[in-house]
Amino acid sequence: MKVNQSIALVLVFVLSVCVHAQDSGSPTTIDTDKDGLYDNLEVNTHNTDPNVADTDGDGLEDGEEIYDYNTNPLLKDSDGDGLLDGDEVKIHQTNPLSADSDLDGLADKEELNVYNTGVLVKDSDKDGLLDGIEVNTHKTDPNVGDTDEDGLGDGEEIYDYNTNPLLKDSDWDGLLDGQEINEHKTSALEPDTDGDGLTDGEEVERHKTDPNVGDSDGDGLGDGVEVGEHGTNPLLGD
Repeated sequence: MKVNQSIALVLVFVLSVCVHAQDSGSPTTIDTDKDGLYDNLEVNTHNTDPNVADTDGDGLEDGEEIYDYNTNPLLKDSDGDGLLDGDEVKIHQTNPLSADSDLDGLADKEELNVYNTGVLVKDSDKDGLLDGIEVNTHKTDPNVGDTDEDGLGDGEEIYDYNTNPLLKDSDWDGLLDGQEINEHKTSALEPDTDGDGLTDGEEVERHKTDPNVGDSDGDGLGDGVEVGEHGTNPLLGD
């Protein structure tokens, strides 16, 4: 009888221990702050706070940082671009591990807070120049395809015609660079394309002569000679 009682007491004790263990959970599977990381990993591996779901307060829970984004759960701004990791992921859709998500030469924060350019677009105004090159090298507007409004895109001016993207009339001849290239086929870098002594602007705007032909009326006298020396009509053969 005493043996049976002893066995019964042992069984009660064992059951009590089991129930207690089930209630308290295994030390390796407890996640107090419900951040997706077990407490023992937070304490022993990641040095995060097992009682705070977002240890660094960046808007991403510790488990998200470790398992989803590979960001630093102890650092608010893993890539040092001035934006919280959580804001990058949840608001801007930028890369929290790259300071320049679109690799255009401008940091994500600069694009968002300074230049208002597309943080995920290399060339916001589609002019053929990266946003960073516009801002840092040419001082052109990364949001305006033709900064000087001369009729040529900034990229065209830099790469195709070697004209000044900040100056409407690069050769100071009285014609916009775009007019010269697209309308009159004159040089946007040489004020007197045909070398007749009259600037391209004078020929087009004042005398109506051909800025690409030195002797518009074919009379043997250059347009500049007719206008400047003889006072004759450069459009009428003399």
